[in-house]
Amino acid sequence: MKWNKCTTTDCQKLFASSAERLRWLCLTLTAHEDLADKAFEAARELSMRSANQVFQQWISSWARRQIIKSCITIMRPTLSPVDRCSCSCHKMELVSTGAVQNEILPDLPAEAMQDSLLRLNVLSRFVFVLRALEGYSRRDTALLLNIGDADCESIYSQATNALQMDAEIACQSRNTVQKNVSTESDEVHSEYGVVTIHGSWGSEQLYAAAG
Repeated sequence: MKWNKCTTTDCQKLFASSAERLRWLCLTLTAHEDLADKAFEAARELSMRSANQVFQQWISSWARRQIIKSCITIMRPTLSPVDRCSCSCHKMELVSTGAVQNEILPDLPAEAMQDSLLRLNVLSRFVFVLRALEGYSRRDTALLLNIGDADCESIYSQATNALQMDAEIACQSRNTVQKNVSTESDEVHSEYGVVTIHGSWGSEQLYAAAG
């Protein structure tokens, strides 16, 4: 395989084609539209200037790293006493990122996951996104955020527990909705070719349930 260096045009194309995904990452990390735009533009500008320092095969992951670094510069996530708490409920537990990706993330659609992440404090949000979504190791995450490995793992564990609770609630909510849809569907009947559904849902939900 031939390894070619990137060009400014390659960066322009990447940021154009991946704008929605990169902006989602910016907004998730900064939790603010204006700051997300600022981080996006800063990362794009830096990527354009240093495009020839990276190979084309690495451009996607490299661009995401620039996004993350821009968000870190803007947000400056710092360790709080709560994050460093050493009580029994916050002792460090090794978290399997594979388990997180297989057991928690599938139950949280992108929008719901973003809402869950935005409820975390800034540092917890960065740690979880870098570890679970971007695939960074504990060491790389700790170095980027300037925290210790033990603190990084402890924060990841706490954030994972919070996301797991949200995933369970989301799963229960979907099961309840599906059960309600099934119940309501049993009461559907047709008069003169018009579908009538008994229940208290809004009209759009009713027609969706009717198929």
